[in-house]
Amino acid sequence: MELNTAIQERRSIRLFLPDPVPRDIIARLVDLARWAPSWGNTQPWEIVAADGEKAKELAEAFAAEGRKGTPPRPDLSIPREFPEVHQKRYTGLGRDLLTFMGVAREDKQARLQHYLNMYRFFGAPAVIYLLIDGALNEPYACLDIGSIGTTLAYGAVQEGLGTIYLAASMHFPDIVRRVLNIPEGKKVVIGLAIGYPHPTAPASVFRSARAPVEEILRFA
Repeated sequence: MELNTAIQERRSIRLFLPDPVPRDIIARLVDLARWAPSWGNTQPWEIVAADGEKAKELAEAFAAEGRKGTPPRPDLSIPREFPEVHQKRYTGLGRDLLTFMGVAREDKQARLQHYLNMYRFFGAPAVIYLLIDGALNEPYACLDIGSIGTTLAYGAVQEGLGTIYLAASMHFPDIVRRVLNIPEGKKVVIGLAIGYPHPTAPASVFRSARAPVEEILRFA
């Protein structure tokens, strides 16, 4: 598969098949992604993959917090406000996604279920967690985390897999550290749910819009 195809076909998957992802494929993806660029070649990423019973344990522990309405307690702050143009894209994503899924605005139960599904990694059989050492400078290290994470996402497309960056996956890093035996000095930056996309479900085939080139590019 050409890189252009992988980039254009990648989308955020919100419903996965239960089929497990072979560990050798995950290892192959990481072997590819480790060539992603990083600031000064610092390669600050640390990767922990959870599958099988560990993934299920995480999903249920997160969903339990979600059902209780527990506020997130992430290692890194979560943005709450955006400039107008970005806020419009953010709210537009939620509106367009739920409409595409056939979830009515007034259907509170269906919306709650969607929220809990995020905490269950949308049924993905595996989650790849990207960590940094707590002593690192967060902005630069997180820029590099985005680099390797996106490379993983494109590589997954080549393997017939799907992914989704999940902010929900880092809402309760203390649970992640406990279940995955991660030292306290490591910060949980983000998790990528990974698995085989459901072939027809709206939550799986939906793709968000992108701004046109003319809106984001100018020549000085």
